[in-house]
Amino acid sequence: MNPEVPLNLGLWFLYAGATFFLSLRVWIKLTRRHGMWWDDWILVVTWLILTANNSLITTEYATGYVVDKWDDRMQILIQITSCGTLIGQALSKTAFAATLLKLTKGWPRYILWFCIITMNAYMVAKCILQWAKITDKKSYDVWYRLNFHVGWKFREDFKEGGNIYNIIMDFVMATFPWFITWNLDMRKVEKIGLCLTMSLGMIVAIIAAIRTGWKDGGNPKDEWYFWRNAHSNIWYSSEIVGTIIVQCIPVLRPLLRDIHTSLTSKKIASIAPDTKRRSKMPSIYDMDDSHSSHNARAYSDAKGTVTDEPMPDSWDNRGIYTKKDFELTTVEVKHSERSMV
Repeated sequence: MNPEVPLNLGLWFLYAGATFFLSLRVWIKLTRRHGMWWDDWILVVTWLILTANNSLITTEYATGYVVDKWDDRMQILIQITSCGTLIGQALSKTAFAATLLKLTKGWPRYILWFCIITMNAYMVAKCILQWAKITDKKSYDVWYRLNFHVGWKFREDFKEGGNIYNIIMDFVMATFPWFITWNLDMRKVEKIGLCLTMSLGMIVAIIAAIRTGWKDGGNPKDEWYFWRNAHSNIWYSSEIVGTIIVQCIPVLRPLLRDIHTSLTSKKIASIAPDTKRRSKMPSIYDMDDSHSSHNARAYSDAKGTVTDEPMPDSWDNRGIYTKKDFELTTVEVKHSERSMV
């Protein structure tokens, strides 16, 4: 059974979603004058790797993947796409960790750096083992593999351990936003909404856990062997795509706010022509300078940080930390005797 059509539909549908959300993120960063930071560039590199990986997987299934025995060209393509998936997983999570580094201070930063270093070290090790020769398996003793041997069980257990570690890292980094935002001076509803938005990585962790559990059932070479491989490719791609998308959603807040403001303004404009004044201001309140004299003085002991600096629009530029306070304590209004006549 050739799963080429559903494979391509799954891979490129997910890819379109990642491309759409990442394009919006980059557009907002550039048009809002925030500029691109390390997390943005890491996501762009991840997207490029995803593009190349999907293209190679599509090429595999279009040029002889569903056969009894793979030739050297197909074997090399499979190894390359396997490594591309590993790199995409690690980099997409690294991008989110880099974003969290901007929002944290003190000891939590050491935890994030530990996650970044260990995830990428595990990824490099798995890529190396992917090209290793396997002891007592002659089919793996070929020219394009690295000149060292490992046991089959050791390699499979190591790869499985890497999958589990990625799931743990997803959960760890998804909990960070709760610690970051919970003590902010915000309404509880806003805190919960912000935390949930920034913790959408939980969904990716659940996807990875389902995929890992599904792969544990084994993959015997029967009539459904290639079908299961195709679905496995879609599951791996969904993890990378999901990690990209969940990082882009919080940054869309300025765009959604502008759309809401635009729709509200149009609604008000459509109602305004039908609205008529039903009363007149009494002459006692006539504001013409020739009939009245109005003096007002305001005294303030304002406290806080009122500045003219533009407020950041996106949550990952510390916009959630911005606070402005202004306290007006005394207002004195004087009317001249003539104005009260």
